[in-house]
Amino acid sequence: MEKLKHFLLIDDSKATNFFNKTIIEKVACVEKVVIAENGKDALDYIEKGMIPEVIFLDINMPVMNGWEFISNYQKLDDKFKKSIIILMLGAELNQEEKKLVESIPEIHGFEEKMLTKNIVQKIVNNFFGSADTITSSTLDNMAS
Repeated sequence: MEKLKHFLLIDDSKATNFFNKTIIEKVACVEKVVIAENGKDALDYIEKGMIPEVIFLDINMPVMNGWEFISNYQKLDDKFKKSIIILMLGAELNQEEKKLVESIPEIHGFEEKMLTKNIVQKIVNNFFGSADTITSSTLDNMAS
């Protein structure tokens, strides 16, 4: 199986990041998991050309929260947004937030804050095909 290059976890909780990174690594679908503790650090990372295939984005964070991250992310040059699937992580959303999530094309879903192996496998399968068929051409096709 060819692994994805890397995922980006954006969350201010060290415990949540440790747990989610461990779960992702157990699925063994990605070479590297990078952590940013707020939206600003994540944007800086992406603007350096480090473009993850998947971003797991917390909503409530200091410095720059998830909504602010999305707003700034949308303003980035397209070359920084290639092949990124953004999934919001957090507690249950209220109706207004659910409508907002559904209206933002960059957000491809919402999951509870703590990932599970099943959630990670489902994301990989849904967005990149079977975990056995992840290839560079799959990623290139998603960018089109």
